[in-house]
Amino acid sequence: MKKQNSLTSVTRKVTFVMAATLVFASSTCLTGCKKDEKMAPVPVIASTKPGATVETYQSGTHNGFFWSLWKSDGATGTVNYANGAAGNYSINWNGFNGNFTSGKGYSVGSKTYKIGYNLSTYSNSGGGTFGWYGWSRSPYYEYYVNETWGSVSPHSGTFLGTFNSDGAAYNVWTRWMTGKNIDGGDGFRQIYSSRVTKTSTGQNHVITFANHYNKWQSYGYTLGQLNIPAIMVSETWGSNTNGNINCTIWAQ
Repeated sequence: MKKQNSLTSVTRKVTFVMAATLVFASSTCLTGCKKDEKMAPVPVIASTKPGATVETYQSGTHNGFFWSLWKSDGATGTVNYANGAAGNYSINWNGFNGNFTSGKGYSVGSKTYKIGYNLSTYSNSGGGTFGWYGWSRSPYYEYYVNETWGSVSPHSGTFLGTFNSDGAAYNVWTRWMTGKNIDGGDGFRQIYSSRVTKTSTGQNHVITFANHYNKWQSYGYTLGQLNIPAIMVSETWGSNTNGNINCTIWAQ
C-alpha cells in the first residue's frame, strides 16, 4: 500500500469495478486447479517505454481466475505481467516510476475464501506489498492481508492489536483515507492485517480470510458488500524501482 494513499486515482477504482462487472458472468469464482498443472504460459504483457507517460488498466480471466494490471497516471519505466499455468502469474519491472498493482484471484470477494499460495520469487526495491487484497461497498473499505512487502514498511495509521492465523502472527492497522473510493466518491477506510514476520518464499502457505474478517469485525470494523474482485496482489510504488515476482495461488 502506498505511503499516503495506495489508491488515489479514481480511474483505477472505477475501472476495477467495471472489469469485475464485465467478467463476472464468464468467470469462475473458485477453481479446483492443482498447483502442479502443466500448460504453456499465456502471456498478457503491458509495458511502457522509458520516458513514456501512460495510464493503463488491463484485466480478464484465465483458467477460471480473474487477473488485473493497473498503472498510475504518468508512470514511466517497464512492467511485464504474464499468466502462467492455472493460478500462476509473474511480474517483472525495471526503472519504474509511479505505482502499479497487479495480481490474480477471483471476480468477486468473499469472507469464506481460503487461499493457498506459493511465492517462489519476490524482489521489490520500492514500496508496496504482496498479499490478499480487495474492496467492499456499504461501507467502503480497502482491505489487505499483507504477507510481505518491499523496502518501505506499510505500517501506518491506528494499531489495533495482534492475533494468530494459519500459523503466523499478524498486526492489525486501520486508517481513514480522504481520497476517492472505488466508485469515485469521497473517503474510505483502509484496514489490514500485516505479518509480524514476512512470509517465506518457495513454500506453500494459506490465508484463511475469515480469520481476518472476523478479527477486524471484533475491533468494530465490519466489511460491507464484497461483490468486487479480490486478488493476490503485488503492489509497487516509488522512483526507479526494480523487482520481480512469481506466485501461484489455488483454492485451499
